[in-house]
Amino acid sequence: MLLIKNGNVYLGAGRYESGWDILCEGENIKAIGPNLTADGADIIDANQRDVYPGMVLALCSVGALCFSEFPSNDSNESVTPIVPHMNIRHAFDLRELKLQRFGRAGITSYGLSPGANALIAGQMALIHVDGERTADVILAEKIAVKGNYTQTVKMTFKDKAGPQTRMSMYQLMDEAFRAAKEYLDKGDAEDKVYDESKEVLERLLKKEIPFIVRAHSFTDIDNVIEIAKKYDLNLVVAGAFGVEKAAETVMEQGYHVILGDSNSLMNGLKNKTCHETLIDLYRKGLKLSIYSSGDDGYPNSYEQMLWVAAQMHSAGAEGYEIMDMMTINPARALGVDHLVGSLEVGKKADIIICKGNPVVRFDNFVDHTIVAGRRFFERTVN
Repeated sequence: MLLIKNGNVYLGAGRYESGWDILCEGENIKAIGPNLTADGADIIDANQRDVYPGMVLALCSVGALCFSEFPSNDSNESVTPIVPHMNIRHAFDLRELKLQRFGRAGITSYGLSPGANALIAGQMALIHVDGERTADVILAEKIAVKGNYTQTVKMTFKDKAGPQTRMSMYQLMDEAFRAAKEYLDKGDAEDKVYDESKEVLERLLKKEIPFIVRAHSFTDIDNVIEIAKKYDLNLVVAGAFGVEKAAETVMEQGYHVILGDSNSLMNGLKNKTCHETLIDLYRKGLKLSIYSSGDDGYPNSYEQMLWVAAQMHSAGAEGYEIMDMMTINPARALGVDHLVGSLEVGKKADIIICKGNPVVRFDNFVDHTIVAGRRFFERTVN
C-alpha cells in the first residue's frame, strides 16, 4: 500500500482539501480524507504540497510510431481511407513507451490513437505510462474511433484511390455511416453478412463510444458536425483551431472539444485560435480539454502540454480550470472517466504531487508521479 500524507488534495471543479491523505491499495485509490493510517504502508509526506490526479493526454500516437523501424509509422493505415476496424492495440510497442518522459510532465495515461492520415482511421486504447508488460499498460481497448477531416487526408491519398477534395471526404464518410446504419437496421436478419468495419461503426451509431475527429478550420468542423448530427453521434472535435465560429452548435449538441497545440501546428495560427474566447465559452458550458497534438506525429516534448496550459492561464483561465482541462475533461471525452481523471475511491491511483499548480508557474514543478499506485517518477533536485 501507498499512503500520501498531508496534501492539499484537489477534488475537481476548484475544490481543494488541505491536510488530507490518499491511501492507495494495489492499482486503485482505497480512501481519501484526513488522518488516514495503514500499517506497513509506504508513506509519501506531501508536506502541504498540491496533490492532483494524473494528467490524461487525450490523443497520442507514441507506442505506434515504430521508432525501431523508422521511417515506418504503424499508427497510420494509408491503403484505404475508411478503416474503422483497425485496432491501434495491435501496433503498440512497449519499448517505445519506455523511452518517454511522461512522468516528468505529470502525464499518467493517454489515449493511444491512430494517426492523421485516414479519414476513419481506427479504434483507440487507453494506456498507462508505466508497466513491465504490454498487458500492464493497456487499461482499455476500443474506447473510441478516431477520424480525420483535414488537408492531411487529401495529401495522403493524392496519388491513390482516395479523397482529393472536401466534397469527397464528406461523401465517403457519409456513405460509410449510411451503409453502417443499413447494416444495423437489419438486426439479426438471416441475410445479414458479418462486416467487421460496419460492426465498429454500429457502436458509434449506438453511442456506445465517441467519434473523435481531428478537424481544424471552421469549414471542416462544420462538415463534421453535419455528419454527427445526421447520424446522432457522440462527437469529439480534436485540433479544433477554428471551433469558435461553430461553438454555439457544439455546445447545443453537447459535443466535446480537445484543443490542439497551436505552437507546433500552423493551423492554430492560420485559424486564429483565440484562447480568451475559448475560456469565455468554457465558462458558459463548452466541454473543453487541451492536449499537445501528439496524434499528428512526434512533437518536441510532451511537457509542451504545460506550455499550452500556460498560454491558457495567460489568457485568463484559472489554474483549477486548466487542471480540469487536462484531467477529468479529457477522461470524459474519451469515455474513460470511470477509470482515470480524478481522485476518487475506486479509480486508478494515478496521482501527481506538485510544488504548486504546475499550469500557473513553470517552477511549480511535479515532484512525484504515481501510476496505478506505484512510484513512477520522483524529482531529486528542487
